[in-house]
Amino acid sequence: MEFIDVSAKTIEDAIAKGVAQLAEDGQELVETKVLEQPSNGFLGIGRKPAVVRLFFTSVAKTATQEEVAHVEEQSVAVASKPVATSETEVQDTAVETSEGDVVEKPSKKELSKEEQQEIAEKGKQFLDDMFTQMGLTVVIEKMMTKDKITFQVHGEDLGILIGKHGQTLDAIQYLTNLVAHKDVSGHCHIVVDVENYRSRREETLVNLAKRLASKVKRNRQKVSLEPMNAFERKIIHTALQGDKNVVTNSEGDEPFRHVVITYKK
Repeated sequence: MEFIDVSAKTIEDAIAKGVAQLAEDGQELVETKVLEQPSNGFLGIGRKPAVVRLFFTSVAKTATQEEVAHVEEQSVAVASKPVATSETEVQDTAVETSEGDVVEKPSKKELSKEEQQEIAEKGKQFLDDMFTQMGLTVVIEKMMTKDKITFQVHGEDLGILIGKHGQTLDAIQYLTNLVAHKDVSGHCHIVVDVENYRSRREETLVNLAKRLASKVKRNRQKVSLEPMNAFERKIIHTALQGDKNVVTNSEGDEPFRHVVITYKK
């Protein structure tokens, strides 16, 4: 797999710089690896930048929303070569146990409006700077609740920001959370979305789960889905929790962890 090595003052800056470079070249990010952690040295002597390696694949063209939706509908089996992604940014108010159960996480200390606004402003500024560097003309819509900040990105030909099953989008969201929460007390989860991709992806996964559950009940044989991040696996588990004829479990280690739907006798 092809890759580029990028260096910058911080890891998040290096990844952002690399993502922008890949986008300009029409490439699609598939995996990120940290090669060197940044170091301040002593009194400025021996200072070292962060170095990251970005693995990518070439894309012939930017996917349209219709093409992205079509690809999502086709993914039913375990992928032959899964892609590793970080899951730090996809945790929400619930977590998945090793058996596939979904349980609520304990709530964190509530932020003040001023603290949340500071996080939102830093996050939006980071996105504005990144998209400007990428040469994209976008409109960023900001929505805030007491425990979540959502940035909805609107524009034309933004498929390059989504990537395979949203992996590029997840990387952007991860970076936005890192930058926005730097030197800020408290935490407020940031969601970055592009033209409502995440809600469309969730609808696709729910429909996929129900369709495969019907297949399992008909054939009495278990079905393995492709590797997914924790948030997407949670969608599958939740969608089938009420079905008394099937049971879902997560199997494998990251980045190959996937959901298995089994007939319940």
